[in-house]
Amino acid sequence: DVLWTSFANGSTTDPMEGRSAWVALGAQASDAVVLLLSDGRVELRDMRTKQAVMVVDPDDFGRSGQSLGAVGTTLVVGTANDAGGQDVHLVDVVDGAPAGRPVTGLPRDAVNPHLVAGTPDRAVLTYQTADTWQWALVDLADGAVLRRHNAASDPASVTLSETHVAWAETDAQGESHVVVTPRGTGFDRRYAIGRVSGDVRVGLVGDWVTYGVSSELTAQDPDPLYALTARHLTSSATREVLDHTRQTATAPDGTLYVSGGTVANGEGLYRVAPGADGAPVATRVASSGEPTRVTLLGDDIPDVVDLDRNKGRFRLEWRLFRVNVAMDITLRNTRTGEVKRADVYPLSSGYGDPHRVRFDWDGDVEWNGTRGMYSAAGAGPYTWRIEARPLNGIGPELVSSGTFTVARDPGLHDYDGDGAPDVLARDTGGRLWLNDTFDSREQYAYVQNPEQLVGGGWNVYDRIEGAGDLGGAPVSDLVARDRSGVLWLYLGKGDADSPFTSRSRIGGGWNVYRQITGGSDLNGDGRADLVATDTSGALWLYKGTGNWRSPFAERVKIGTGGWGAYDQITATGDIAGAPAGDLVARDRSGVLWLYLGYGDGRFAPRTRIGGGWNTYEHLVGIGDADRDGRADLYATDVRPNDQDPYLYKSTGAWRTPFAGRAEVSWFFTERRDYNLFA
Repeated sequence: DVLWTSFANGSTTDPMEGRSAWVALGAQASDAVVLLLSDGRVELRDMRTKQAVMVVDPDDFGRSGQSLGAVGTTLVVGTANDAGGQDVHLVDVVDGAPAGRPVTGLPRDAVNPHLVAGTPDRAVLTYQTADTWQWALVDLADGAVLRRHNAASDPASVTLSETHVAWAETDAQGESHVVVTPRGTGFDRRYAIGRVSGDVRVGLVGDWVTYGVSSELTAQDPDPLYALTARHLTSSATREVLDHTRQTATAPDGTLYVSGGTVANGEGLYRVAPGADGAPVATRVASSGEPTRVTLLGDDIPDVVDLDRNKGRFRLEWRLFRVNVAMDITLRNTRTGEVKRADVYPLSSGYGDPHRVRFDWDGDVEWNGTRGMYSAAGAGPYTWRIEARPLNGIGPELVSSGTFTVARDPGLHDYDGDGAPDVLARDTGGRLWLNDTFDSREQYAYVQNPEQLVGGGWNVYDRIEGAGDLGGAPVSDLVARDRSGVLWLYLGKGDADSPFTSRSRIGGGWNVYRQITGGSDLNGDGRADLVATDTSGALWLYKGTGNWRSPFAERVKIGTGGWGAYDQITATGDIAGAPAGDLVARDRSGVLWLYLGYGDGRFAPRTRIGGGWNTYEHLVGIGDADRDGRADLYATDVRPNDQDPYLYKSTGAWRTPFAGRAEVSWFFTERRDYNLFA
């Protein structure tokens, strides 16, 4: 759409409304427009009175006539001549009818003439000869060329004041200059502006020349020339007038008007005139309603982000006025100080929304503040902060922040409180280590982060088992049996640096059991239970009470014999799709068996999973490792220099409960020999 804008009040009018025209062009030094009518004629229309000044057929003035524009109420028409060039005619209304007169003094071989500037008494034409580009200053009174001047390139940016002519040109080396010369005689002043990619808009304001590269706010490459700069003609003084330049125009009285914007006042139409010290000052005449700076319009981040949904992934969205930005996002857990950092480039994301910035958060944070390593984002209060740098350099960086809360239920085998499983490993020196794990989309792998020391002296125990939540806190607890048969409870604190409280005694006599496993709810009451096999091969159930002072009820025999055939049993939680906790058991030949839980403390008859499981020394019911809602199995050997862990993801099908094994990307500070995992 083409709109005519009043310099007086900024109001706009459609100049083609009610007219059968296919294009409208602004006239120089007047409130008129040139309408190219659909029948080939040209109308010069006064936009103040909404009346036609004249309607002409350009062919009336010569062969292949075409409109070049208008200055004031004078229409400028180009026609073909016999020398292969083009002549120019000035058309005025004389005695009520259009009358043309030729412009004298132009080269006969001039082609591609354009009217580029004008004042009430002068016009500037540009054209190309066989040798060079030129501009010509024409006296509108008699049509004579007063001055011709060569230009290094197409001087389409020529502007005219009462005293000077100015334009931008580019030399053969690609360097651009703004050139100012007197209207009469005198020497050229040249100001280097570097290599330019775009159209330079030039203006004259008193003893100053202004210049800036025309651009839209959505430009993607920076250029300091997007700003409108004023330079004094006789000194080295410069001043930035606008932060953004679109188009320039000169009013009939010679005042410069620029469409563009400032960071302070936004986009619109600005009058550029001498200030108190004579230097150009921009005053906004009309606003377009657009901000010049990158502006946050709002966000679509809820108060609570539930990371238990969609496999722990959540989309965060912000709405910006323009998205030609490079945006840094920082999410911070205000309780732990853990952060997630991300760089987003909306224009390369492919979703094509002119205002929306999306970030698909994988529910992760940097592990231990280490860039490139990730762990699960724990529940609690968070802040978000965005820093959006405009790619085109127009305006300052946008900085904004807000808050939200992460909701995430505790998981089985979660000792550090982030909702993801952890693995405990004891080395041969008796030190216990915590290994944080995470299903990382950033690293395209299930990762096990470097070990963190829990403490020493754990070689006093011959059994250490993850027990689930025994004391009512939202993280997993630990039970350990010493060599005299006493079972001890370590309550989880949800802190990776200090994951457990001091131990409390559960009771003695536990050395009657060969195998102990726990952590899942076997009887459907919502509390973690414990099962154990004794030396006679019986299986016993210890129901969780939810009271850490006496965490288990009296034992109940749920298997009368045969359980001595297994050298390892593991309470896995639900791996077969039913809500009850299940159990896997490995016999001494390496066959792994599945016992589906009924949900009342009993198990269905065993089904064979497969052989070859004696490759592993330890099987750990790690919980839901890949955030699909099903419990998985972690396996590792303890042979020196061959302790790489593996993950068996649950399928949810009891006939084939596990997918093929997947390697765990294991990061460690140093190789250690471990003799126990939990």
